[in-house]
Amino acid sequence: MFSEEHQLADLLNQFNTTADTGQNRLVYSEQWLHNQKTLILLGQKYGAKATVDDYGNVSLEFPGQEATLPIATGSHMDTVRQGGRYDGLYGVIGGFCAIQKVYQQGSLPKKPLRLISFSEEEGSRFPAAFTGSKHYTGQQQQVAALVDETGITFAQARENAIKQLQAMPDVRRQRAPLPANFTELHIEQGPRLSQAHQSIGLVTGIVAQNRYNVTVHGQANHAGTTPMAQRQDAIATASRLMASLYDLVDKSSNSLTFTIGEIRVSPNVSNVIAESCTFTIDCREESDERLATFLSAMNKVIKQFDNVTIEQTLHVPATLLSQALRKQNAEIATQMKFPFRELFSGAGHDSQIMSTVVPTTMIFVPSKSGISHAPAEYTKMSDLLIGVALLTASLSAQANEA
Repeated sequence: MFSEEHQLADLLNQFNTTADTGQNRLVYSEQWLHNQKTLILLGQKYGAKATVDDYGNVSLEFPGQEATLPIATGSHMDTVRQGGRYDGLYGVIGGFCAIQKVYQQGSLPKKPLRLISFSEEEGSRFPAAFTGSKHYTGQQQQVAALVDETGITFAQARENAIKQLQAMPDVRRQRAPLPANFTELHIEQGPRLSQAHQSIGLVTGIVAQNRYNVTVHGQANHAGTTPMAQRQDAIATASRLMASLYDLVDKSSNSLTFTIGEIRVSPNVSNVIAESCTFTIDCREESDERLATFLSAMNKVIKQFDNVTIEQTLHVPATLLSQALRKQNAEIATQMKFPFRELFSGAGHDSQIMSTVVPTTMIFVPSKSGISHAPAEYTKMSDLLIGVALLTASLSAQANEA
């Protein structure tokens, strides 16, 4: 039998590195591959049938009394660069612990249970996010030719990693059929639960999200001999453009978030005027309509600047999650005397993709000071265990209802 709840800490430690610089489990990397292999072996040890699809999504199927569609839970295995210990992994490991607790209750649940470890959600290695859950749900993607910073293509990285997973003993190569529904356990990645001293968040919906690469084109030239008035300085233009965009954000709705998170300069030499400056934009809104209004205004600002190109790399519409599943979880949380609040998620999640094909819900636990996507990401073990306890009760109720 699976041991006591404190094993959650041991498993989280087992699947995380101890690097002070954070977690760097980029999709198809060696650390990512090691963790997916370890998860498969762990599931098989406790009686799961393992499948791995051609994008590296791992599905662990645990039996039920009836041959019906399974009740699923899980999250993603990848991280951002220098990421935290809980983002994604908590939903995978916490989901595993919850499933084992269901089986400790006695008889088999009526319906099978499935744990899903999605291959990629973050978009950190290649400029595309949610590739795991999009493949899982059958969405078409044009990602094979995408290149990481070392020149390796998505297709090359994927092939090398997936063949190793699918070669493991008793692993089936298959895109698992869709489950009956999906519940994702996750840290909030924001300050609301922590500030309200509440242990549980029940997610009503997830924000719309767009990402872009903006490139300002200039002319490389000598830093000491080129008069200021005759320069085509990509950094000078980019800095003015960024300032104009932030001015626009200040005039927009309070629910909008706007981030310039990555800046790349070429040739990036101290005594050479920049030939190009590329920066990323991440903008999110609870409303598709308000996001569209902002994006229209943003494009007008960008068009005021010469020699600027913009490329959209991600669009995910705002998503409302299952009201029925959220109501059921609210009733269970009330019975278990877990204080909770309902909230909208400002971060994107695999649930956003899963909700397009099956009823989907999310359970949040607090993030200390709202910090996430950073090594300082932290959630108290007591809150982590409360999340697992609620997920356990929720999965049990779903798996045994008529």
